Amino acid sequence: MKNNQITNSTLKCKDSYGYDEVSTRILKNSAPYILSPLTHIFNKILSTGIFPDRFNILRSKPSFKKVKKTEFFNYRRISLITSFSKIIEKIIYRRVYQNLTENNVLVHEQFGFRENSSTDMATFALLNTVLSLLDKKHSVGGVFCDLQKVFDCVNHNILLTKLEFYGISGIAKQLMRSHLDHRYQRVVLNDSTNSKLSSE
Repeated sequence: MKNNQITNSTLKCKDSYGYDEVSTRILKNSAPYILSPLTHIFNKILSTGIFPDRFNILRSKPSFKKVKKTEFFNYRRISLITSFSKIIEKIIYRRVYQNLTENNVLVHEQFGFRENSSTDMATFALLNTVLSLLDKKHSVGGVFCDLQKVFDCVNHNILLTKLEFYGISGIAKQLMRSHLDHRYQRVVLNDSTNSKLSSE
């Protein structure tokens, strides 16, 4: 990994932070002084396939979403990871995305989580297809699924198997497994006096 991959990171300057209380704003401001050791640590992570346990600790906050505040399922979990974890995740993402793009793995109809793509483009493509078929007097039907908490439903073993199928194996796959299998979280709540309460 080159040094400029950290300094030119697309991380937004925010004051939110993970369990270590180091925000991306602090990290970006101190980058010139910690660049060398960070580069060494990140290169070690990529070469060994071991994601550090300290980078895998999440700070979870429940955020009220709708209807009754007394109902557990009306809260959305916001997980805050460390700023250091955000950087290494972006580096891994770029490498995986580049691999999938260069090998034409992603279909054209995949609009989500892609560069130069958006929900507007997905909507336009769908409407264009439907209207074109209707103009030709074809029947058109659609099935739309709204999956709640979809990321919580992802089976990690199936995901890792699919990654290997698409050529991500060896140390790269080991790194993914290390990141997915050894995650810890601390739940943070505010009590009636606005004091923060944390789980162990």
